[in-house]
Amino acid sequence: MTRAVIKLSKNISSAMPRLSSLIEGCAYNPEANQMAFRFNNVVVNVESRQINISHSEDETIVKTFMDWFLNLLNGDDKK
Repeated sequence: MTRAVIKLSKNISSAMPRLSSLIEGCAYNPEANQMAFRFNNVVVNVESRQINISHSEDETIVKTFMDWFLNLLNGDDKK
């Protein structure tokens, strides 16, 4: 797998400022409602209703990312 596209069931643009502050190395463009960062050597681009993951070798990293991201999104960002 080289690219995964995840469609989100709701618009997450209101959570993006908080998420971008929690994710190390995250670039956030509030005008475009987009964030970009790396997660375990894959490139992640987050839009308000879609996530694009590039350069992933298998589905395991995508599943790991989604678990991590959903925890952040739902406010479970405690370590």
